[in-house]
Amino acid sequence: MATTVIDAEALKEFLDKADLPADYLARLSQELAGRHEAARLPLTDWAQLWHKAPVVRRISEPERQRWEPRLTTVLPALWQGQVGALWDLLDPNETAPAWLADWGTYWAHLAHPQLPWWARWVYRPDSRTGALLLVVDDVERFNPDLAGPVLYQRIAEAVSFLGAVLDSTHQLDAVEEMFRPMVALAIIYAVYMFTMASWKMTEEFTQVLPSFPSVVRILLGLTRWEGKSIGPKSETD
Repeated sequence: MATTVIDAEALKEFLDKADLPADYLARLSQELAGRHEAARLPLTDWAQLWHKAPVVRRISEPERQRWEPRLTTVLPALWQGQVGALWDLLDPNETAPAWLADWGTYWAHLAHPQLPWWARWVYRPDSRTGALLLVVDDVERFNPDLAGPVLYQRIAEAVSFLGAVLDSTHQLDAVEEMFRPMVALAIIYAVYMFTMASWKMTEEFTQVLPSFPSVVRILLGLTRWEGKSIGPKSETD
């Protein structure tokens, strides 16, 4: 059976461009570990469940209120790492809202870091963009017409393969093993963002962007965990 393979050379090129120092990566790893420990005690306060997930900035308050009772029924499964519960709560022929997988897999990932977080910047089906597509060898395996659970399984396969490549090549060794794949994806997407910005924007405008290390933290959702709000809605939220 075919599986998703990571292009090790493309991965190395992105990580080499970032050239992040080991001490920064070690601090980042500590922050992620602290968040993981906090998330092991399941949150039940909806104010926090809504606020801390980055994608929530794209969900209107009325929609949150409509979905809250339904999501309450799947929270125990998410804390146990049962991501399939997200799609099981949908009625037959009901289309999942664009934010559902992002929100649900965020909490499952925080509690179980081996499960990938399906953030928009990891893979966005409607525009076929994202960090994963920049380093996989066969982008057609991420056909947006596939069902949500199938796409998530392929993302999980790719993230697992990515972790194996990072381990075998000793890249990002300063980051704890279970956090390396998502850190790598955040770095990849940050490099992509800065590269695109340098092509399309004036030097004066690019100078007002957050620093590269800050963007990596924003992508990983650490600033929202701290309770900070960073600027207007963007592709990374």
